[in-house]
Amino acid sequence: MEPRLFKRLRYPFPTLVNEHAAAMQEHTERHWIDGECRGFVAPDIAEGFKRARTAYMTSYFFPMATWERLLPLARMMVFSIYQDDIYEKASPEQVRRIREGTVSVARGERMPEETGVMLAGLIAGVRAGALRFIPEDAVQRWADDVDLYFEGLEEETYYVRTGRFPTIERYQVFRERALMLHPFMSLKEVETGVVLPPEVHAHSTVQRLKSLAVRVIGRFNEFQSYDKDIKTGMGNVNLIGVVAHDRDIGIQEASEYALRLHDEELAEFVELQHGLPEFDGWHDAVANHIHHISFVISGWRGVDSKIDRYDPEFYLDQDRLRTSVHVPDRNPHT
Repeated sequence: MEPRLFKRLRYPFPTLVNEHAAAMQEHTERHWIDGECRGFVAPDIAEGFKRARTAYMTSYFFPMATWERLLPLARMMVFSIYQDDIYEKASPEQVRRIREGTVSVARGERMPEETGVMLAGLIAGVRAGALRFIPEDAVQRWADDVDLYFEGLEEETYYVRTGRFPTIERYQVFRERALMLHPFMSLKEVETGVVLPPEVHAHSTVQRLKSLAVRVIGRFNEFQSYDKDIKTGMGNVNLIGVVAHDRDIGIQEASEYALRLHDEELAEFVELQHGLPEFDGWHDAVANHIHHISFVISGWRGVDSKIDRYDPEFYLDQDRLRTSVHVPDRNPHT
């Protein structure tokens, strides 16, 4: 993708990084990639996951979190990269089975070893870590968003497996879910230490702001991952490719379309952020919460120069990756 396009993706929010980024990266590699997740993938692929520098991603998303609060957030990021890379070309049926086990652990309904899901232990650790700082109902919101991610992934893998192109409208629905950003938004309260009441989370303005934040980040990621998606045969689940196919236009014109969407959604986010309803006695807390969500938008762009995930030499051999892991075909306890 042309560098000039990236220069047009700008954000009016501060780009900050957590002071614990380097130490958390060391912890991630030692305790999770080389420890708990050892043997999940081939050693050289695990080394590639280290190069993704997931702790830096977390540190840009949650720049104000203390070390203790950053731990479950960084663990969630490790889950996200393993989950995304291992299962991005799974069948919808496989995703459905992984979803059942993973979400049941996120909800606290089952133990990881009861599910037959390889990554369930990571999710159990996120849940336990989050419960140190936020109540059960807030953790359930996170679990709902984990479920929403799998709902989007299930639909996305249908298109990946068939090679068909979705419509622009359908793509935007499942893409927002499959990005796995909503679960991170739900964990913002771990960072801020302020748990907003259910009626605030359910408010249409707050819901729209979260959706817009995910979509704006998603637009950036479409440009960020376009070359990788084309090389790995997933151009039909990249917005630029979808638009080009749906509108029967060239890649340049499709890129301009995606940029317009990005700019329109970013402008709407800023407008809503600056014109929040009163929320009774919760106005300042809500304003601060949305401010912290904006860190995720600017943070995604900020961390881009720190990671190798979208560099050509990091593209994983999906066929080899699939043969190096065990994707359960069924839940042994059902």
